[in-house]
Amino acid sequence: MRARTTRSLLAACAAALPLLAAPAAAQELARTVVAWPYDSGARANPAARTEVLVSETVHVQGAPWMRVFFGPVELAGDPAAGDAAFVRVTSHRDGAVQELDARHLREWRGSSAYFNGDTVQVELVAPPASGPSRLRLRAVSAGLPGVETICGADDRVPSSDPRVARSFPALCTAWLVDDCNHCMITAGHCAGGSLQVVQFDVPLSDAAGNVQHPPPEDQYAVDATSIQSSNGGVGDDWGYFGTFPNPNTGLHAFEAQGGFFELAADVPPSPGTVRITGHGTDSQPPEHNRVQQTDTGPFLVAVGAQLRFRVDLAGGNSGSPLIDEDTGVAIGVATHAACTSAGGYNIATGVNQAGWRAALADPRGVCGPAASTGPQAYCVGKFNSLGCFPYLTWEGEASASDPAPFRLVANDLIRDEWGFLVYGTSGRASLPFHNGTLCVKGPFTRVLPPKNSGSPGSGFCPGEIRRNFNKTIQAGADPLLTAGQLVQAQLVYRDPGVDAFGDGLTDAVEFVVCP
Repeated sequence: MRARTTRSLLAACAAALPLLAAPAAAQELARTVVAWPYDSGARANPAARTEVLVSETVHVQGAPWMRVFFGPVELAGDPAAGDAAFVRVTSHRDGAVQELDARHLREWRGSSAYFNGDTVQVELVAPPASGPSRLRLRAVSAGLPGVETICGADDRVPSSDPRVARSFPALCTAWLVDDCNHCMITAGHCAGGSLQVVQFDVPLSDAAGNVQHPPPEDQYAVDATSIQSSNGGVGDDWGYFGTFPNPNTGLHAFEAQGGFFELAADVPPSPGTVRITGHGTDSQPPEHNRVQQTDTGPFLVAVGAQLRFRVDLAGGNSGSPLIDEDTGVAIGVATHAACTSAGGYNIATGVNQAGWRAALADPRGVCGPAASTGPQAYCVGKFNSLGCFPYLTWEGEASASDPAPFRLVANDLIRDEWGFLVYGTSGRASLPFHNGTLCVKGPFTRVLPPKNSGSPGSGFCPGEIRRNFNKTIQAGADPLLTAGQLVQAQLVYRDPGVDAFGDGLTDAVEFVVCP
């Protein structure tokens, strides 16, 4: 097979020297955020049948796509018992539907999937004889018309590998892999706060090159606690993460897609021909923009964990699998570009990268081998004064004998004034507290986390900080925290602008203390 003409992931790479690789920066969709304040008030359903209690039309003229962000939504009933109210979002253009109960809203961080068109219908649906529910909206993210272009000739062809996905709002590629829970791989520079949603079976873009979204059944929310990554430059750029089951189907991504890549144990000595499959930019035709395409070309050389090859790439291919064409096994992840039509090469991080291998051996969140019995987030505490949802993540394993800390991390807090962690062993709770929900049943213990200067939050709330704190679980240190004990924890913190009480509440985490 002839060598393919190569291009850089960024237009600026066209003038780069072959050894001066430029990182393929994660790109976001051209979009605008429109405030959409809406509050249905408390609505009950005394009827003997399921009812749509409220219906709000959300419209942004001319937008090619939309995503809804909710305010504090209150939903009556219990999803586990099958008698819970839920929110339903429907696209006017193609009829795509997503249904979100309280657990799904937490997993999607108070947002919806992406919908095609400039109008969606947002409904509050309640089961028979249910108590008060309340729908609040705060904003809508809407696409801006336009198309991005790439330079040079293009030898890519459309493809439909069900294992390869497109990530949003960071415009990258991700793919399913053969770890214990069939999680996903992408580039490290794609794995920051903008790694929120992945989409499979992506449809063609429209005639102007505007991306079109698959139905919500093919979109999955990323578990932020599962993300491990490195953006350390050439040869050290990788990301490993997992997604929650789809709210509509209940299926994990690998179950719905029916496959995953085998990840090589090491880089083979002479791969020969390699393949790149991903969602890069395109303009010829515009319908192929950010739609899955594939190309093959020669593998050149491995320099440590830096793999060099000549295969067509474009912006959006960051995170694509580098596939050994002879075996079909993934040997790396595409990350950088340093080639032109006249020469050079593009670059992947190889599976022999030590940090990447270590992450695969220590999966977290939904990727963990005990994801179903490990720490679990639950409950909706209280939305903060910017209308965002503060939540807990965790690091490490709670152990009664290991001195290594089990760390809980609070995200999307507004201020860094004071707060305390409450934890107990009496079970989960859902008690009204200062316009929010206390999720830990008493009696409980309060501990003051070490105060620090904070760090940037998730990006949903500009200006908020992230507070870090940890509690080391050791035998004999706390009579509550013994081996085998099930523990519930939640953070209460100051947020003076939220209401007259001035208190904020994260969601809660339940975890087992290991021996």
